[in-house]
Amino acid sequence: MFFDAFPLFLFFYYTNRTISVTMTEIFFGGVCSMSETMNQLTNSTPMYLLAAAIIGLVVFQALLFLVRAWRQGKKVGMDMKKLRRVVISSATFTVMPSVAILVGVLALVPALGVPLPWVRLSIVGSLQYEAPAASNVAKSLGLGELPSALMTKADFASIALAMTLGVMTTSFVILFFYKSYQKKMTAAATKDARFTDVLFSGVFLGMVSAYVGDAFGKLRTMELTKVIDGVEQTVTRTPNVLYVIAAVCSAAVMLGLTVLIKKKKLDWLENYSFALSILVGMAASIGGQYLFPTLSAFVE
Repeated sequence: MFFDAFPLFLFFYYTNRTISVTMTEIFFGGVCSMSETMNQLTNSTPMYLLAAAIIGLVVFQALLFLVRAWRQGKKVGMDMKKLRRVVISSATFTVMPSVAILVGVLALVPALGVPLPWVRLSIVGSLQYEAPAASNVAKSLGLGELPSALMTKADFASIALAMTLGVMTTSFVILFFYKSYQKKMTAAATKDARFTDVLFSGVFLGMVSAYVGDAFGKLRTMELTKVIDGVEQTVTRTPNVLYVIAAVCSAAVMLGLTVLIKKKKLDWLENYSFALSILVGMAASIGGQYLFPTLSAFVE
C-alpha cells in the first residue's frame, strides 16, 4: 500500500493540471470542465497537504498491522520463507483490484480535482457511492451534470460534505447498532435461510436497476430547468448513448468472467473481474464517442 500510494500521490501533485485536462478530454470530450479558479482551488497545495495527512494515517495503520503480524509470525516460529512468500503474494494480489479504485479517482478528477476523490476512495468510500452522491448534490444545486463550469467554492464544499457525512453514517450505525442488527439477521437466517438470500438479492437488484434505469433514461431528449448566472433557464438535454454502452459492455464482461471463473475454477481471476469490467466499460464508452458522435452530448 505504501509503495502504491505515495509515488502516485506525488505524481498526481506535480501533474494535476495535465491529468484534469486529460481526463476531461477522455471522459467528457473536452467540455463541461471546471473553471480555472475552481481547478486551482481543488488541486491546491493545502488540499494536497490535507489529503496527504489523511492518506498517511491510513498507510501508517497498514504498516503498523504489517509489522505486528510479522513479529507475531516470528514469535510463533513460522518459517521466514513462508512469511516472505505471504507478504509478496498479498502485495501482488492487491495491485490489480486497486486499479478499480484508481479508475474511480480518475473518473472523478475532472469534476472534483485529485485530492478529494483520492481521500474519499482511499478510506471508506467507493465509486458506486461517491459518484452518485456528488452528482445528486450538484443537480440539487442547479449545476447540472458534473463536471460543471458553474461550480463555486460553496458548491464544492457542499458536495464534499455530502460525500463525507453520508458515508460516515454507516460507520456509526455499525458502531452502535450492529450487535442488535446482527442478532436479528442471524435469527432470520436460522429460521429461514432463503429469506436472507431473497432479501439481499432484492436489494442488489434494486440498486442495479436504478443505475441501469438512469443509463437508459439518458437516451431521451428532455427539457430541463437550470440556474445559469442566477437566472432560471430552460435547456434541452440531447440523447446520450454512452451510458448504455458502458453499462452493457461492463455487464457482459462481468458475466463472461463469472462464467469463466466457475467453469474453469479460476478463483484468482475473481480479484480482477471488477476492475476489468470497469476498464472495458470505460474503453467502450470512449469508443462510442467516435462511433456515435451525435449521441454523445454531455452538456445539458
